[in-house]
Amino acid sequence: MKRTGRALTGMGLALPVALSLMLLTAASPAPEKSAPRSPCSGVARDLIGSSTYYEIPLVTTKRVAGTGLAKGTARINFATSPFGVSVSPKGSYIYEIALRVERLAPSKKGVYTAWISTPELDQVERLGALDESFALSGRVEWNKFLVIITLEPSTEPTDTWQGPIILRGMSRSGLMHTMAGHGPFELEPCATYGF
Repeated sequence: MKRTGRALTGMGLALPVALSLMLLTAASPAPEKSAPRSPCSGVARDLIGSSTYYEIPLVTTKRVAGTGLAKGTARINFATSPFGVSVSPKGSYIYEIALRVERLAPSKKGVYTAWISTPELDQVERLGALDESFALSGRVEWNKFLVIITLEPSTEPTDTWQGPIILRGMSRSGLMHTMAGHGPFELEPCATYGF
């Protein structure tokens, strides 16, 4: 008998709480249906997929005929990883980069080639030649980097570029620097010039 009394007393306290929860749930609007969530690596990719922060504008140098009206973007995404974000052995993020250039005239003098470099130009890596639609995909393992497109005489891989620079851009993380090199009334951002 005592056990039953205790059970009823416990239920007496739990019953109002359960009823309150049911009323709150009924009063709140039903959640909207959304696409199923992706695994961890997909979550990181979804977050940056909608942000212009991860688009690097490529600015023309206007140094080669047929490139004065060219413009492009380099879009970066975190490389696929079971941990959400890929990191190199040196501790830098690993990005997948996709380049696309518009309004660029085909050249008979060479091949448009994409490169990445550290801001100090002490390390340079060749991403490869742009395809017929002036696009290219590759990987970057630096937190701050430059994207450079040049007109190379051939498709032969080299350690650094030989031809003139056509387009250039800087990763958004590279824009974080001091104003030491700027005058007090200079208003033009570095991104206007691709660096």
